[in-house]
Amino acid sequence: MQESPDKPLANDELEKRLFPGLGLPGGGQLDVRVEVSPLHPDPDVREVARRCKPYNIDSWHTEWTRMAEKNEALAAGFEDEGRHVTAHDFYRRAAEFHRRALVYMPEADPRMMQSHFKLKETFDKAWSLVTPPFERVEIPYEGHLLDALFYPARGKAGTRFPVVYNYGGADGILLRGLEGDAAQYVRRGMCFIDVDGPGHGATLREKKLYAPPDSERVAKAVIDYLVTRPDVDPDRIGLHGSSMGGYSGPRCATEEKRIKAVAVWSGAYNLMADIFDFYPPIQERLRWLMGAKDLADARERIKEFTLVGRAHKIECPLLVGYNHDDRVMDPRGAVRLYENAVNAPRELLDGVGHGEKRFDRRTFIVDWFARQLGA
Repeated sequence: MQESPDKPLANDELEKRLFPGLGLPGGGQLDVRVEVSPLHPDPDVREVARRCKPYNIDSWHTEWTRMAEKNEALAAGFEDEGRHVTAHDFYRRAAEFHRRALVYMPEADPRMMQSHFKLKETFDKAWSLVTPPFERVEIPYEGHLLDALFYPARGKAGTRFPVVYNYGGADGILLRGLEGDAAQYVRRGMCFIDVDGPGHGATLREKKLYAPPDSERVAKAVIDYLVTRPDVDPDRIGLHGSSMGGYSGPRCATEEKRIKAVAVWSGAYNLMADIFDFYPPIQERLRWLMGAKDLADARERIKEFTLVGRAHKIECPLLVGYNHDDRVMDPRGAVRLYENAVNAPRELLDGVGHGEKRFDRRTFIVDWFARQLGA
């Protein structure tokens, strides 16, 4: 039967007809994260962009690894010449490029672990040559130890400073070659701790610890450690969540009341709707980090990753970031989180989701923490 032109199809019907991708991984949707800007200011990154085939994970891994090896060779040469600070800089670049090669590699690909160990090797070489701005710490968690980097605030000895705990997302990796967010916090008089939690980095790859839906279990372990430190004020602890951490961070605050402020980019309310079904290319990664045996099992497990019936338990100040055009996490999830966290002093912030992250928005989050925690 021919459809009436004045009776358009509903959006869900259009999507079924236009984008079924039957029998194809991720429903045939390309992974939009696997691309590099040819306008990047770094010439090495521009070379990767020139050589890399868009949305092709094999090409992605090959080209980032090639650039990592180039910088590692340069670093070794500078080290032989006794130019240790320069060697440090180039080992850090090599580590960052190994991290990029690694980040989207699936569990079953043997190159994934090879790149993981090269990242660790170059990261360790870089920081063996200069004094690091962090302390390596281990956090007891349910019979295991979680690796973490603690960045102490600069200030008068004996002072207790506020601290922000970073809860990573589905692609979270503790070790980075280039400067992350930590320096922004330290410059504003706050400590910062980045943790390889369950489902992240080496904790996932080496220890096989998977992400729990009740992320407050992880937060409890981290905060139990933080309050033992003489340089941390136990009454000024904040939590920053990124990507999937946009769910985990608010979930932590539903139960862990020692958290006094939460800010997230790509806030989420229900991960089944907000990422698993919204962005099919990431389903296999979510299966792996949850420890599910297959996608059917993952679909059942991710139902527990929800703030439905829980968001009202958040009582601390809450900043919910999102991108209105986010293609990885549904921005409507951020709005639902905001709408349902009725007992939290809360704000919405556009421009800090997946995709383009405006620098003024990222600095807004750090300044927001400084205000909330009295830095």
